[in-house]
Amino acid sequence: MPHAHNATDLSAYAALLDQEERRYMRYRYQRVKKCKEITDRIEASQNEDEKDILVYRYIMLMKWDRISEKMGFSLQHIHKIHAQALKNFKMR
Repeated sequence: MPHAHNATDLSAYAALLDQEERRYMRYRYQRVKKCKEITDRIEASQNEDEKDILVYRYIMLMKWDRISEKMGFSLQHIHKIHAQALKNFKMR
């Protein structure tokens, strides 16, 4: 383990570490808040198929072929529903 040459080196390191941890926590909080906002907007959708596709793709990060398999629709139909879902999706 490296040794500090003096207490100033160590305190500067600790201050920098604390600053970076706080910055990381702010960014993490912002990502969680944005994810919740997106999830709430998806859940507000009236069309269940559109809602499912948006959740599978953007929240669960599923691939298109897995979504197609799970929902029992062709890839072409999944993409058609997805396009309509994006048209209907509203963000502030």
